[in-house]
Amino acid sequence: MKKLLTLFLSGLTLTVIAQVKVEERSVNINGSKNGFYISIPYGNDKQVESALKDELGSWKGKFSKEKDYFFVDDCSMKEMGDNTFDAYAKIEVNPEGGANVSIAIDLGGAFLNSGEHGAQFKVMQTRLNAFGVKAAKAAVDDEIKAEEGILKEKQKELSDLESDQAKKEKEIEDYKSKIAENEKAIEESKKNQETKKGEIKEQETKVQTVMQKKEAIK
Repeated sequence: MKKLLTLFLSGLTLTVIAQVKVEERSVNINGSKNGFYISIPYGNDKQVESALKDELGSWKGKFSKEKDYFFVDDCSMKEMGDNTFDAYAKIEVNPEGGANVSIAIDLGGAFLNSGEHGAQFKVMQTRLNAFGVKAAKAAVDDEIKAEEGILKEKQKELSDLESDQAKKEKEIEDYKSKIAENEKAIEESKKNQETKKGEIKEQETKVQTVMQKKEAIK
């Protein structure tokens, strides 16, 4: 029971750590602005930047890269109403893992905030949460792919070791079979040698007999 409780708590902790958070706060993007602060638990700056560019690209505005932030001019989004808006976005790497994204939305004269633009704020908050989840999952997908690559390599290494073992085991069996054959051949050779010694002795006697026959001629 204690072990199960530990596993449950570990899983719960992992879930909390892996949460994407979207907060309203003052963000520093080319100056202080009211905006959103998105905490993404997984991914490096390049992975998050790729996901952010995809998200901002779907807002149908003119995208540009400034010194340390992105700017998208005249964005258009049906859920945000008929008017266009500008977006500022900045990525900061989290030393503890993942990254944080700051986004400010200029509606034209005022930056999007929950107090003045309740409906639009909720639309953007929901969209940015979905973006954060997508970015985190994409980063984990890359991690899974990398780990699966390592797993595949280790599985291949194991397969190679197993094949090598099977080869050596077959060689041992072949050697055993060959040894058994040679032992049998040696025993047969010993018998043949004894027979051949008898034949030689008999032939030596015949040679002696013929030589004596020669010597008897006077």
